[in-house]
Amino acid sequence: MLLERDPAARAEMLSAWSSSRTLLLDMRDADAFHARRLAGAVNLPRTTMSGRLHELPPRSRPLAVVLDPAPVACVDEDAWYRAQLAWFTADFKGNPWTLRGCVVGDDALFDDAAARSGFPVATGAVNPTARGRLWEPSDNVARWLPAVEARMAHRWGRGGRLLEGAMSSEEEPASSEEEPASSEAAASGPDDDDPPLLVDLGCGAGRDAVYAALRGWRVLALDSDAKGLARCAALAEAHGVGDRVAPVRVDLERTDPADVFETIGSRRWSSLVAGRASAVDWASLVNDANASTVGAALTVKNPVRAVLAVRFLQRRLATALPSLLPAGAAVMWFHFMRGAELTAVGRPNKAKDLLEDGELRTAFDAERGWTVVADGATKLPDGRPVSEFVAVRDGSYS
Repeated sequence: MLLERDPAARAEMLSAWSSSRTLLLDMRDADAFHARRLAGAVNLPRTTMSGRLHELPPRSRPLAVVLDPAPVACVDEDAWYRAQLAWFTADFKGNPWTLRGCVVGDDALFDDAAARSGFPVATGAVNPTARGRLWEPSDNVARWLPAVEARMAHRWGRGGRLLEGAMSSEEEPASSEEEPASSEAAASGPDDDDPPLLVDLGCGAGRDAVYAALRGWRVLALDSDAKGLARCAALAEAHGVGDRVAPVRVDLERTDPADVFETIGSRRWSSLVAGRASAVDWASLVNDANASTVGAALTVKNPVRAVLAVRFLQRRLATALPSLLPAGAAVMWFHFMRGAELTAVGRPNKAKDLLEDGELRTAFDAERGWTVVADGATKLPDGRPVSEFVAVRDGSYS
């Protein structure tokens, strides 16, 4: 077991974690975590782990764990701690987490080991908007969403009215080398209090959706899986962006793409997020006349500025999108390509679930007003090829 109990050794371990900026996970309950914690630690209580594995970091990232102390009445402390460590030491498809060590979150950790090592200790409740995270967005999203934002910021005027104040200086994309947009072009963008809308197709547990929301977008997160949407909603709330992420349960295989984007454009954003503790059902959204802006004295425009698809493929939708999105909109599509079936993982292995080389470029062609920014492939750590397709529709935003 990786658990360190010796006081001096624990102090050395904390020093090593601090110098290497190791990610810290605290498995104690929320009250104990807020009372005092190692600075920079993220709280995922042991009692909630089964439904929150999507909030853990990639398995290749070094991780240190503060364990929940065994209760006084516990008759087998080793078993208590092994049960917590089992989440990280289990061989998951041959790829367990990279653990840098574990310590018990008892008084001695904070009074002795932290003091010896000089590791800072924090107290008090954590503001959701300042809450740290262990999880990461998809590699392709982390690489291309800032690039798309930079392009949009250029179109809407120098200084990036798109997401002003939403990104940290470390995350903010580099400025475009193109000529600054004119004041007329900048004025055509959305108001500062009306963030742009991104649609996440097949959002899953919502890491990419919440990442985009943390950067300032409003995100419509579409999926047919209720459990994944519930996790998406919970993740958004945990990070203080519940008002920017709207999970909607819809079967995109059976829903006409034109109906999807027409409905999105005619619904007030507040109807999607206000007072919602879980995902909105598509049928109720379509039938909710009060949510529609059609016929209202003041029509609320809700144009889609970007579409994101990660590990998602629905060909009818991909074919329809080029005609459904407005000028200036962007599409980012990152899905498994032909060749994934030949890897050790071997999935997906059906032609209908795999993108062909050049398939998306054919759909988003110049005749429809699209400029392809990227059309290549990257590989996951397991060797499976994933498309890296980004396209922008020519013209100015309306």
